[in-house]
Amino acid sequence: MTKKLKKTDGIKNGEQSQLRHILQNLPDPMFVTDREGNVLLSNSTTALVLDLSLSQFLNSNVKDLVAKGHYTKTNAIEAVEKRAAVTSLLTTKMNLTYLSTSTPVFDQNGEVELVITSARPKALIDQFISSESSEAVAQRKREVEYLRRCLLEQENFIASSPKMQQAILSANAVASTDSIVLLHGETGTGKEVLAKYLHRHSKQAEGPFISVNCGALPENLVESELFGYEKGAFTGANPEGNIGLIEAADGGTLFLDEIAELPLHLQSKLLRVLEDSVVRRVGSHAGRKINFRLIAATHKNLDKMKDEGTFRQDLFYRLNVFPIAIPSLRERPEDILPLVNHYLDVLNKKYDLDVTLDADTLNAFQHHSWPGNVRELKNEVERRVICRLSTLSQDLFDLTGIASAASLAEGHEFKLLGLEGTLKEVTETVEKKYIQYMLANCGGKLNETAEKLGIHRTALYRKMKSYHLQK
Repeated sequence: MTKKLKKTDGIKNGEQSQLRHILQNLPDPMFVTDREGNVLLSNSTTALVLDLSLSQFLNSNVKDLVAKGHYTKTNAIEAVEKRAAVTSLLTTKMNLTYLSTSTPVFDQNGEVELVITSARPKALIDQFISSESSEAVAQRKREVEYLRRCLLEQENFIASSPKMQQAILSANAVASTDSIVLLHGETGTGKEVLAKYLHRHSKQAEGPFISVNCGALPENLVESELFGYEKGAFTGANPEGNIGLIEAADGGTLFLDEIAELPLHLQSKLLRVLEDSVVRRVGSHAGRKINFRLIAATHKNLDKMKDEGTFRQDLFYRLNVFPIAIPSLRERPEDILPLVNHYLDVLNKKYDLDVTLDADTLNAFQHHSWPGNVRELKNEVERRVICRLSTLSQDLFDLTGIASAASLAEGHEFKLLGLEGTLKEVTETVEKKYIQYMLANCGGKLNETAEKLGIHRTALYRKMKSYHLQK
């Protein structure tokens, strides 16, 4: 047994009497030791939970009490050694678990003179944390529900054209099932809008709608973002780990846009998730059972990519359960004017305006090719409303690249585009401008640009070199 040291003079008699009165009225264990671990002051609660009388405890050393099994660990000695507060869980002889904190008190010379130890029942702390967590979870659910309503706010489809009506009928037919849907369509045709429509009319409508653009995820973080990771999985990771986007869709719908951009090694991992309904986080050997409905989308030809080996054949057949083709805007000219009126109405209400477009402008809209599809049209309408809001001249509208019908009739489009010279020079100018446009539209991706231009990649490279074009 450790030799009992003489009581320190650090606590004077009057102070001891006052402290005893305070300690005795505390409901939780609390006691004071010297730097050697000898108990100087305590309340009855501490002695009780250690299965000792108060007098026995006051004549003890904490190291001896641990050695005899009255409790599993003492923080008091460690607090002296570390010269800082120490907190840990400990269990007493009566099988009670406490969260104990030992705090050192320093003298005028900066030396540890006393250590104050206090403890609270772990069950009480857990109950408090659980209550706090429940409130936090409830708050998060309210916030998520609000965001979900905003995200999935109903957007009426403009579908006067037969092709778009067929796409909507197909969506209605499959919406209430669990089948995977694969959406095909050019950029800006509204693939995500249709995905939200499918979710709203599905059995998972009350669950989350998680939208992921596979092409926008950083290459080195795609796996951890999609599948999540355990704590310590890699340098810079959240120390608590992180839930993945696939796991976040549990009970709802996962929308994987630009699925063709998913790296090949992760395509096989996604396939396993679809086959087994189990997701495994990075750094974990255990799987988590999940249930979600998958909607995938792409503007590329997955069938061709499958044959070329750039997209997994097995994943293609797993995704191609119910394909829906969304027509481009140039394939549905009947919808152009209804769309214009719809966006004008939305923006007029938003800005408290009454903007209208003249017949020439509407005619130009009707005959424009709209390579950016509905997204381009929406932006064009918004630009004109904003210009009206800013009281800008109507002349500025010609800068958008959509000339009025009158200008087109008079051949002013050639001046607008700066086309002058011989037929060869004009042809080269147009070719250069269009290659520049397609490069920008494809984000500088040469394979995609060449595919859209209908030429081989090497031919595109030669033309870029001759026109001194950069990616």
